[in-house]
Amino acid sequence: MSKISRGHKGEEKVISILKKRKEHFKIINNFTFYNEKSEMSHQIDHIFINCHGVFVIETKNYFGDIKVIEDENIWLKTVKKETIRIANPLKQNKSHKQIIKRILESKYDVISLVVFIRNNAPYLGDENVINFKDLNAFIDCYPYRKELNEEEIDDAYKIIKSNASKISKKEHLENIAYITQINKEKMEEIVYAIETHICPRCNGKMIENNFEYCCQNCNFKFQL
Repeated sequence: MSKISRGHKGEEKVISILKKRKEHFKIINNFTFYNEKSEMSHQIDHIFINCHGVFVIETKNYFGDIKVIEDENIWLKTVKKETIRIANPLKQNKSHKQIIKRILESKYDVISLVVFIRNNAPYLGDENVINFKDLNAFIDCYPYRKELNEEEIDDAYKIIKSNASKISKKEHLENIAYITQINKEKMEEIVYAIETHICPRCNGKMIENNFEYCCQNCNFKFQL
């Protein structure tokens, strides 16, 4: 099974368990938001809204043992003695939380939640990373500051839905690939400028002052 197929299977399991809940709620799946300033698109697996607040949920259907490297943006996944570096999903989802908070203008509580479908979530001392088997219990027991009524739940849902971008999943993935390539090229330029003191764009001389680099010719600059 491909990585994308596993991801879809994990998302389907979360949708299935959330739809069986009895209280008044709203759910948005695969919410896509496009930031015109950064030209980046963001896709959130699930947004679940009930009396406890707005839950921004990222699902991870990883095999193997998951470990966290302290003070790093990456985690380690070990499968059959092979260790692979993976992006920190908690950091990723907290950025999604901030997007939803801005959309709602901080009107309602927004809770970031990373769910490990295979119940292999590492212990982080962080309540926002949980195993799939604990999803309902987490929602039921969340220490909310304010209980939302049905009107507020519906209001939050309408606000979020009205901010959804109309780009497709394919376009979102293409956007991620494009931004990743641009960032890679920028980093290559920075490394070249630091090592050679030559501008990668015009071959002018790079001047360094207090960790700020600037080309004397074309004004290409960056700061470390």
